[in-house]
Amino acid sequence: MRLVLDAGNSCIKYGLFSNNELLRSGNINKYQSINSILDRKTLSKINVIASCKVTDKLHITDLPQVKHIQIDKNSIFPFNLKYNTPQTLGIDRIVACTGNYTKGESSLVIDCGTCVTYDYISKLGNYEGGAISPGIKLRFQAMNNFTDQLPFIKSFNKNPRTIGDSTEDCMKSGVLNGLAYEIDGFISEYLIIDNQLKVFLTGGDAIFFVDALKSRIFAQQNLILKGLDVLIDLNEK
Repeated sequence: MRLVLDAGNSCIKYGLFSNNELLRSGNINKYQSINSILDRKTLSKINVIASCKVTDKLHITDLPQVKHIQIDKNSIFPFNLKYNTPQTLGIDRIVACTGNYTKGESSLVIDCGTCVTYDYISKLGNYEGGAISPGIKLRFQAMNNFTDQLPFIKSFNKNPRTIGDSTEDCMKSGVLNGLAYEIDGFISEYLIIDNQLKVFLTGGDAIFFVDALKSRIFAQQNLILKGLDVLIDLNEK
């Protein structure tokens, strides 16, 4: 059994895999004991841990003392990295692409989190790069921080009305509808480059856009967790 850990900007996500099947996933708070998440019987079955950071920097207590595979830019990936500044490339972007990679097929992975990232892999098996854009909460924070009158929006729902009839509703329309238009626009541009492209939507905020997008997409949660599990097979010695 394998435990994979994804330390994001807002929380640490975990996934428990057996035979490449995700059995369980959830969130772990910083300095929380793994014993409060998984029982002793389950913990005793874990024989390898994979993460994008060394385990002592994850700040999770009582992790099993088993083999740990740290995935970084020097790890083995199923595709080639064609990126001008690999030292600045977020490892989570590459791992997410690994989660759905199929040799000979091109893909665009859109990860909706703190930032919205767009990552393109060509059918030749090359990671070419993509784009980074502010996510939902960053956009609300920016409007609140850099204006005198606009409030900070803490709660919002899917599919806000296009025409808001209050300041808060106008802000929700601008952020959520605007980001949906942005995502559709990027997908359209990538399809001009590669009309055989498969588009995958993932991330904690993906739920706000699954029904709003006009483009054909595959919604897949936990791509980073799945990518870490795949990378164990490629990097385990």
